[in-house]
Amino acid sequence: MPTTMMQVSQPVSHPIGGQTIKQMPAMKSVQKSKQVSIEVVEKSMCNPGDLGIEVVDKLVWQNWQPGREYTKNIVLKNVKVKTQKIKYNVPNTRFFTTLYPKPVVLSAGTSFSLPVTFRPLEKSLYEDKIIFHTKEGVFEIIIKAVLPEYDIEVPERLNFNMCAAQDHVEATFEVKNSGDLNSELEWEITEPFTIQPEVTKLQPGEVKTFKATFKPGSATVYEATAVCKYGQEGELSKISTLVGIGKYPHIIVSAVGRPATTLNRDTLEAVVEFGPTAVGTTVQKMVELHNLAPVRAPYKVEHPSALSRIDTVFQCPKMSGIVPPMSSVKIPITYNPNMVEVTSVDYFNITAIGKVSKSVIKCVASSKGPEVQLGARVVNFMQINVGEKATRTIDIVNNSDIDAVFQFEIDCEESVFKFQHLTGTLKANSTRTIILNFAPTHPINYHRRVTCMIHNRGPLFLDLLGTAHSELIKPAVIQSHHLDNYRTHVERGFSVFPPEQLNELRQQGRLELDDAGALMAPVIGTVENPTEHALHHYPPMDEYFNDGYHSDVVNFVPHVSTDIHVVDFGNCQNLRVIEDRVINVTNHTKGKITIQWGAGSEKTFSVTPEVIDIPPLKSCAFQVKFRPNAPNQFFGAELECYAYYKSLRDYKLVEDSTHSPPWCLTLNCTGHTFMPNNETFLPRYTLDSAQLVFPAVNTKESTYRTLLMTNNGTTPILFDLQKDPSSTYTVKPAKALLKGGQQIFVVKFLPKEVKTYKHKLKMRLNDNTKYDKELQLVGSAEAPQVLLDTQGEMFFKPTCIGTSSKRTYAIKNVSRIPLRFEWKLRFADKNLLSVTPESGIIQPNESLSQIWSFIPKQEQKYLMKPALVVWGQGFSSTSSGGKKKQFDVRAIGEGSIGDIKAEESYLDFGDVIVGSTGSKHITLFNNSSCSLHYRLSIDQTLDGPYPEEMTRTDDIGLELDQMEGVIPARSRQVISAMVRPIRRLTYQFAISYQLITPEDESNASRQEPQHLCHVLTTGVFPTMSVTDARCFGSSVGISKKQLWALFSLDNFNVCLDSDPSARELMYSVQTRHSHKRRPPVYTRAIMDFNFSAAPLGSEACFVNLMFENTGTVATEWSFLFPSDLHMELEYWAETGEFDEDELHEMKVMDNNLFTIEPKKGRLEPGECGNVTFSYKHSIAGTDRLPVLLKLARGREILLNFIGVTVDADRRYIHFPSSKHMFTPVPVGEKISPKQVYELYNGGAVPVQYQFDLTSLDLIRQENFDQPIFECINPSGEIPPGRTLNIEWRFSPIEAKTYMVDVPIHVHNGDTAIVTFTGVGYDKRIMGDTMPMTDQQDLTGVPGVQSVPVPGQLAFLSQERISFGNLPLFCRGRRMVFVSNRSKTRPVTFEWHVTCPSDSQFLSIGPVRGYLNPGESKMCRVNFIATGQPSFYDLDLVCEVTDQVEFNQYKDRLTEWEAERMRQKYEFTITEEDLDADKRIGSPEVTERPPSRPKTMDEDLRASESDFVKYRTLPPISKLSPDEEKQQCERRRRNEDILWEKPEPPTPFLLHLGLTARTHDIRAFQINFPDEYKKFYVDRCLSEQAKKNEAEKPKPAQTDAVECKQSEADVVSGVMANVLRGLLDDSAFFESVVKVMKDPVPYFAQIGERRAPEGGQSSPSSPGSPVETTFGEIHRPTPPSPVSSASSSSSRRKPRSNKSSAASERSKQASTPETRVSKTSTPRHSLSEIRRVKDEEQKLKQKQEMKKLPEFGNTVESVIENTLLNVLTEALEGEFNITSRPRFIALPKRNGSSSSKLAGNSGKACK
Repeated sequence: MPTTMMQVSQPVSHPIGGQTIKQMPAMKSVQKSKQVSIEVVEKSMCNPGDLGIEVVDKLVWQNWQPGREYTKNIVLKNVKVKTQKIKYNVPNTRFFTTLYPKPVVLSAGTSFSLPVTFRPLEKSLYEDKIIFHTKEGVFEIIIKAVLPEYDIEVPERLNFNMCAAQDHVEATFEVKNSGDLNSELEWEITEPFTIQPEVTKLQPGEVKTFKATFKPGSATVYEATAVCKYGQEGELSKISTLVGIGKYPHIIVSAVGRPATTLNRDTLEAVVEFGPTAVGTTVQKMVELHNLAPVRAPYKVEHPSALSRIDTVFQCPKMSGIVPPMSSVKIPITYNPNMVEVTSVDYFNITAIGKVSKSVIKCVASSKGPEVQLGARVVNFMQINVGEKATRTIDIVNNSDIDAVFQFEIDCEESVFKFQHLTGTLKANSTRTIILNFAPTHPINYHRRVTCMIHNRGPLFLDLLGTAHSELIKPAVIQSHHLDNYRTHVERGFSVFPPEQLNELRQQGRLELDDAGALMAPVIGTVENPTEHALHHYPPMDEYFNDGYHSDVVNFVPHVSTDIHVVDFGNCQNLRVIEDRVINVTNHTKGKITIQWGAGSEKTFSVTPEVIDIPPLKSCAFQVKFRPNAPNQFFGAELECYAYYKSLRDYKLVEDSTHSPPWCLTLNCTGHTFMPNNETFLPRYTLDSAQLVFPAVNTKESTYRTLLMTNNGTTPILFDLQKDPSSTYTVKPAKALLKGGQQIFVVKFLPKEVKTYKHKLKMRLNDNTKYDKELQLVGSAEAPQVLLDTQGEMFFKPTCIGTSSKRTYAIKNVSRIPLRFEWKLRFADKNLLSVTPESGIIQPNESLSQIWSFIPKQEQKYLMKPALVVWGQGFSSTSSGGKKKQFDVRAIGEGSIGDIKAEESYLDFGDVIVGSTGSKHITLFNNSSCSLHYRLSIDQTLDGPYPEEMTRTDDIGLELDQMEGVIPARSRQVISAMVRPIRRLTYQFAISYQLITPEDESNASRQEPQHLCHVLTTGVFPTMSVTDARCFGSSVGISKKQLWALFSLDNFNVCLDSDPSARELMYSVQTRHSHKRRPPVYTRAIMDFNFSAAPLGSEACFVNLMFENTGTVATEWSFLFPSDLHMELEYWAETGEFDEDELHEMKVMDNNLFTIEPKKGRLEPGECGNVTFSYKHSIAGTDRLPVLLKLARGREILLNFIGVTVDADRRYIHFPSSKHMFTPVPVGEKISPKQVYELYNGGAVPVQYQFDLTSLDLIRQENFDQPIFECINPSGEIPPGRTLNIEWRFSPIEAKTYMVDVPIHVHNGDTAIVTFTGVGYDKRIMGDTMPMTDQQDLTGVPGVQSVPVPGQLAFLSQERISFGNLPLFCRGRRMVFVSNRSKTRPVTFEWHVTCPSDSQFLSIGPVRGYLNPGESKMCRVNFIATGQPSFYDLDLVCEVTDQVEFNQYKDRLTEWEAERMRQKYEFTITEEDLDADKRIGSPEVTERPPSRPKTMDEDLRASESDFVKYRTLPPISKLSPDEEKQQCERRRRNEDILWEKPEPPTPFLLHLGLTARTHDIRAFQINFPDEYKKFYVDRCLSEQAKKNEAEKPKPAQTDAVECKQSEADVVSGVMANVLRGLLDDSAFFESVVKVMKDPVPYFAQIGERRAPEGGQSSPSSPGSPVETTFGEIHRPTPPSPVSSASSSSSRRKPRSNKSSAASERSKQASTPETRVSKTSTPRHSLSEIRRVKDEEQKLKQKQEMKKLPEFGNTVESVIENTLLNVLTEALEGEFNITSRPRFIALPKRNGSSSSKLAGNSGKACK
């Protein structure tokens, strides 16, 4: 049960002198309490942790059985630092029991265990609670016992977020068996979701993790419901929602460091360039994959050419992976070139999962080999003796950035030339010096061309020369020029002749020497000189390989040759037996040669005979012997043999010109001595490549590759490369013994036909099949082969005539040779088709795209047949690769025409601020089937107040971001349009387009511009206007119209709506600063904000202005005081002194006399904002302050704030302006309307005024003694704070402007001079341009309140009522609603007139009333047009009183009256001895204090009179400060005791302005003929007015004035001019003719009817025409009240006609006997005639009664009250006046006799 707390307040009593007197509070703060206040507070449950108690939140029993007892403990622990006392309640039910409740005290940190016992009786749910009470709050512990049940906990929702289509994402979640029983779980789920495992079992409390998989198939939002069935046989289930979003992945590629935008948009290729790369090395570059989708994107890398091509050099180690969402990854691309000087192109495709996107990586690379050269091509050891040794050096230079492996192919053990290093590796950009030795063994000339093989490059050749002499034999020394001459002789065919024959031929003159010293045949006649032809240079590889042994082709016929090149002795197991082989040496020259072998007989390999001469063209056999000296060894040598012409053996027989170098022959010899039981050495070697791919060549052309073999062991390797049976592949050297560390093999590929050759080259090592090695050799002979895109067909989209359509067309080189291509066009197609580039080179496996342009000339379809011609680059035209091949392509295109449309024919930018910009998009669409090239043009039209001469030079205010362009077929293009208005005008832009033909200039001029769309915009300035004004405070008595005039709000709104000047737009609010004391003014808009006047010390004047943004753009405004515009300078920069105006402004700003709240703001279009202006009346005088209103990008208006504070005793009339202008009055008015000039008393005392009318008399004398200006009440008195209307009448006699200065004297005050201005105009000239209004000035004062005033509860439905133009003697009626908008406070209202004389024109009802919260009441305002024609501007005041405050006032007044009565009869006993009066005698009778409340002065005077006889005169001294302080304290306590009489609440004033203008009836009919019938003229009012005028004393009639001749001449002259003007006026004649042709009025047709002659017809007969006419004339037709009232005045004019007609009719009706007597047989009796006569008399009375003014007034009153009742009932909600009328259809009834009779009577009435 919740506890309650009761608080009771009781009075406090104090015993004083044995009596109990209640202490009353101070009189000023007495509060009466009529009932006791009781406060009930209910304590809510708290969290135990907040109370410092640590305890479980509940106690639960599970797995229990009925009839048993279960006990659990509740442990309470105090975690606070202070001791707590805890009380508890026992459980409510009998199934839970605990200890007897007693307080438990827990110290800090201690615990208490409360046992709770549960005794169940049956299987059901038990629940209870134990409530614990502490000092700080209450908490409870829930105790319950539950039954065993199945229950699991599954997640309600599993969100996979987004996943790529065809990808999968996994999520794990846990399911817990929260029940008490074992349960089997089974999941049911639909694709694309899966849950594993689908079936499982859970023990109670067990938690198992499941894996959910989401694999979307497309980009769709997937949501599925997973049902988990559990319980016994799955009868229970729980639902989990699985949500996932499928997204399509998108991957694009780019090189690292480059953005994804570098992707080629035509081919979607990202190019990766590796640059030149060394052969045999691997270069890796990274490619960046960008995933632009918010999901991860698994990808695969496809290499289409990996399986089809034999020379794949690009690899991607990472062929698959995943790109994270919105990120990128890098994948490597490797390049491993295996051929030298080959450009490789390959492609990789990157496909995302699902293959929804594909990007291509184009890899371009080129290979390079080492650039190695020798320091010299010839090394000449010159002449040495046999047995001596000569030494030279040679430099080998590597000019490349890669290492080079070199090998000199020479056996230094067998040769006379010795190399320090035969093989080695030359580092990049390095030089190596090799030492050469020459050790001749025979006295002959030596020359050997040694090959330096460079791996992956080719051979270098070094010519070694030397001459050996002995004592007997001294051959001629060979020089390098002899070698050059020899090569020339070989080219010319002289080398096969011995020197002696050449010498003879030279001596015979058959041979000559050329400039180089070589032999040549003499030039005869026109035979070409052989010296002009350069020597033929063979490729190094051909020169190296074409030796006659390894190739069947030789470059030149050898001079000496051997039949075999290699001698293999095989396995020689018997060392004692000398193996020998025979070789034959053939002399191919025509001279005898000598063969000299260098190998001696003591060496392992020897040749016998060592020296022999061979005759010309003969052969000789030599025996090669093999003498091994050790078993189980490999032996190998290169034997060297030199052959020379025998005639060169002695220098004496040699001439220099015919000296020929010897020829060197080599013979490779191999053999081994391994015994049968011994295996050969294990070769330890490495090959740089297991596969050799050869560059593509033509058929029957050779290409070469090098293969590097490195011996990693310590034993030599005997290699034997088997010969290709097809002779396609050849290896050099094929068989030899590798003694050194490296061996470079040269493999030659020579295809015979166009195909791919694959061969497995078997290499046998160490003469053992176990060590055989197979090398894969791949090569191909190629012919030009190109794959055309789209199977050789090229389609162009329909193209506009004269324009070009471009497309790309790809060709792919599927051959392995670089091809040169060229496109051929037919003559007829050259004007239609063009291609770029027309020719070029396409690398192997490269796809190259050309750009084709199609330019149709006519509207038709075209079929063109361009041809592609390709051939191998650098190949001869007769070869297979160089033979040209042509591929035909069919190109199909169509010429078409079309037009462009805009999506919106009119594009309206709306309003744009002048000087700013507005942008929109123009959508152009092309519905044709071809792309259109266009050019836009803009035509600008301006509409506004500016003259054409000013706007003619303005720039076009519309800018398009694209004036020319191309729109593809059936597509759209968006163009950004930006308008920039520079004036406040309406801009209209006509956008036209012209189709251009850039490819056909002749057709461009024939295209006419076509209209596209219109663009409209209006340049505006930010603007706002004042829509309402409200004042309160000291100006509460000022009406809205007066406030509107004081603040010049009409002019203010006009200025706000006008255009700013360029100087006003120069600065913004932030930059509008100046260091001058008076900031410059850039605007001409200067006006006053006049806060009127009020006495000193009165409440501040508050003016609320409602600003509304009337424009269509946002407006930012700021009010800037002079301090806001002034830029503060340093003190030293201030110069000069302040003038009087500056000091006055500083005084005003320092005292904050004028304030604005807020000072700046922003208004959206249509938005309203309230700004409060205030002026404090704290300093007497006139205060002025210039304030600048700045609109951002708009106007600047300088506002002069003017406020007047009047001394309390000063008589002051506030003149807002020294000028006043009357409403224009037409000339010739009989009675001019009265107009009003207002005077406002701004002081605190009444003011008497007096107008000095002397100036009016002067202007009267100037205008023919006519009163132009008349002041009706020129003197009077104005109460303080009130406005008095001064009535004037302005009567112009000419159409001109009249001005008069009138002094206005204020009694005991100042005199002001006001200039009154009046304008007279001619109605005939002005016409409708000068309308007649009900207001003196056309002001824009709003009629509805928009600005709320603080504390305002009631509102008027309208604050300005216009009755318009009214004729005299009629009434105007309007309705005003008073609404109480408060939701809690009722109010009362009461109407008052500001001037007592206004009550004769106005009446309002009800005058007062009561309004509940939210209630509205209708008030009827009546205006009575009486008196003279006048202008009326009346002000009604509605006093609104808050009933809540008024009731509080009445309560306070009642309490005050009660307190006054209490003080009247109650007194206080102050004597301590109450029995003193008994001892003294009779008490003294004193007078009772007055019953009314005293003021402070009365109390002091009373005390002085009581004790004056006991008090002496005060000392003549000044009080000390302490005494003054005590005196002030006593005075304050006395004031607190006093209780002043409550003041009634100040009512809130609502002003209701009424305007009207009354006209004379005749003038109203003339000026407003259509409006006159809407008014009812009350003739009673007119008669009353005439009676009042008759009662007025008439002025004495003046006697006739004598007229002088001069005056008569003036009058006659004026009249003559007037008449002459009328006669000359054509309009006057037309008016006269028109009047003569006007039809006769209707009432003139009713006159006396002439009696018929002869009297044949009886007037009393029923069918006689007399009777019919009589009936028609006298049948009553009741007119409507409005029409009868409106026509009453017009009927008075023909009254004589009507009276005569009526008398005639009455005469005829009064003598029926005369007419009857003339008839022979009377048809009617006398009674019938009398009855008819009585009816006619009654009808006549009715008609006469309707003509009475009283009857018309009654009818008008009835109609008025009827409408008022209808509106009242509608306002009360009794019915809805706007609902449609209902028609009720009644069923047809059988009519009774009475109904039939009624029907007959009805018909008779009809």
